[in-house]
Amino acid sequence: GDGFVLVYKRLEAGRFQWPRTASEAREITPEQFTWLMQGLAVEQKRRIQEVTPERTC
Repeated sequence: GDGFVLVYKRLEAGRFQWPRTASEAREITPEQFTWLMQGLAVEQKRRIQEVTPERTC
């Protein structure tokens, strides 16, 4: 669609893994956005597997 989203997140340590120049900019998927907000690289070599615990203590 058209329009934009403005998100502000402040990291306690480290930096976002994000392109440095306008020519490197690109669209990202919702999953990649989640990774970015978690401080992970947008380009993952493999998908992060979600783990659901079977039992709790």
